Amino acid sequence: MSGGWNPVSGRDASGARPAFAPVGAPMPTQGQPYIPHYGGPAPQYHGYVTYTGGIPYSHIAPPTYPMQPPMGNVPRQPQPQPAIDTNMPAAQMTNSSGGVGCEPGYNYFFPAEHAKMHVFKSKTPPWQLPENTQIPFIASHVPCGTKLGDLLKGFGCTNPVPKKNLCFEVYAGGNGKWYKGFCFAGDEKEQLKKTIKDVGWGPDRTGEPGAKPIVCLWFCKG
Repeated sequence: MSGGWNPVSGRDASGARPAFAPVGAPMPTQGQPYIPHYGGPAPQYHGYVTYTGGIPYSHIAPPTYPMQPPMGNVPRQPQPQPAIDTNMPAAQMTNSSGGVGCEPGYNYFFPAEHAKMHVFKSKTPPWQLPENTQIPFIASHVPCGTKLGDLLKGFGCTNPVPKKNLCFEVYAGGNGKWYKGFCFAGDEKEQLKKTIKDVGWGPDRTGEPGAKPIVCLWFCKG
């Protein structure tokens, strides 16, 4: 308890949590209600502790792996539930255990090249909207080796009728107006085998001064 009484240290003299609780190590986070387990100095067992001999240094704590944070190491902080967005299922990775993200201890190997993409979330096609309409969008870095078919699925185009899954590239035409460009559908089998880099959506689409504009897309799933 912070600024009060706790069963280990009694009443806090300084009005704040104890600096060490309970055997010489600070709590990892403010207000985390548990007592760290270090495998020693004692007691280690339920019941009576056996005689350890006359040499004080012969008392060695048995190896333990406490099933509570910090698990004998740096604690893993509580994580919120993943924010699932049906407009972009690819924002979350499902791992081999059925969870979300990399398993503890695993790293993710990022591809060498990515394309910047802004995916508009308007229900009406952007080229049909009035000038200077503010359109919400999802900003993403997409690996250049992503196939167009996977791009459709990754942004939620999973209509069982393939031809209703559409992707449009959108170009800014000035004065707040957008224009329709390259388009492909989910029933174009040969097209879906291409990567986004094959159709010109590569790492050079940075939007920086003197560079090509960021890839702007609008998806439709029927």
